[in-house]
Amino acid sequence: MRILHVSNYYPEHIGGIETVAANLSAGYREKGHQVRWVAGDILTDPHATHSGDVPLRVWNGIENIGFPYPLPAPSAVYRVRELVEWSEVVHIHDCLYAINVATFAAAHRRRRPVLLTQHVATVPYPNPVVRGLQSAAYATIGRAVLSRAETVAFVSEEVKAWFEARLRFRKPPVVIENGIDTALFQPAADSDRTSIRAAQGADGSRPRLLFVGRFVEKKGVRLLRPLIERTPEYDWVMIGRSGDVDPAGWGLRNLRVMPSLKQPELRDHYVAADLLVLPSTGEGFPVVAQEAMACGTPALLNDKIAAGIPSMRDIVFTTTLAGNDLDIALRNAVPAATAAHYRERVAAYAGARWGIESMVSRYEDELEALLR
Repeated sequence: MRILHVSNYYPEHIGGIETVAANLSAGYREKGHQVRWVAGDILTDPHATHSGDVPLRVWNGIENIGFPYPLPAPSAVYRVRELVEWSEVVHIHDCLYAINVATFAAAHRRRRPVLLTQHVATVPYPNPVVRGLQSAAYATIGRAVLSRAETVAFVSEEVKAWFEARLRFRKPPVVIENGIDTALFQPAADSDRTSIRAAQGADGSRPRLLFVGRFVEKKGVRLLRPLIERTPEYDWVMIGRSGDVDPAGWGLRNLRVMPSLKQPELRDHYVAADLLVLPSTGEGFPVVAQEAMACGTPALLNDKIAAGIPSMRDIVFTTTLAGNDLDIALRNAVPAATAAHYRERVAAYAGARWGIESMVSRYEDELEALLR
């Protein structure tokens, strides 16, 4: 197949959708398909291109107010039209990004079938103007794209349910959970884990808690400061890109803040942690939670996000985020997460469920069905 694959950014931008798109592009190519992967190229982090990648010139200034939305140059729109003409089928990630909408419009005109993956529903941006724009966009552009795409896939049952309550699809949508590199993200032997923790300066007598993600409101970062202050007996590590919150400025003695890391380095931090704490809202199912769990590290998540994958309710910890529930959930989760054999259960579940190969095969089946 000649597949035009479209995402908002490349992995240099660092994010869950970017990682999934990279894994899919590589997987499609390994299966012998011709792939043109189109995404916005950020000048500060230019993409190290594969020969089949087509970086587009974009303006990314809107992200400075916490809203990652690359705007393509006029020349990029013309390039997209040429690539749609080349393609047999189009795979797009998310319904609202400008590059994706332009691609969808061109595909619709040229009668190229579209598979659209929707990763998130509403994001609770702190800026009321941005929230209003998001609602208006879903009610107009989002509705038009999602209701006309030949196939729509969601990354979790929770995201699927949100959209099904608000619009109709051309055919019943499917759920395809994101895949991760389980050859990299896997548990370490006890002796190796001890060595990794020692290399990171971890105190063997103190629980080590981890947050990974951009330091923004929607990731629940502001909720973590009082939590860290109230748990001086825990060591905390926060890894991520700067955003509208600056944990480095909190001045907390039991907190270490680090910039975004390459995946092999990140794997060691997953392995060293006793618990991933991610009180985010407005996501599908976070890729960082999948990566941590594949390394054997349990996760504490917003209960609405965890509900998107019902089968894992027995191995994930949840919080409603209301009142002091996050504090209570954390106090209950830490001793359970460090209990014998719990890490093995978590790793076994993640490793069996979230391999890249399974994700690629399911999307390949959907794309071939569109051509038939």
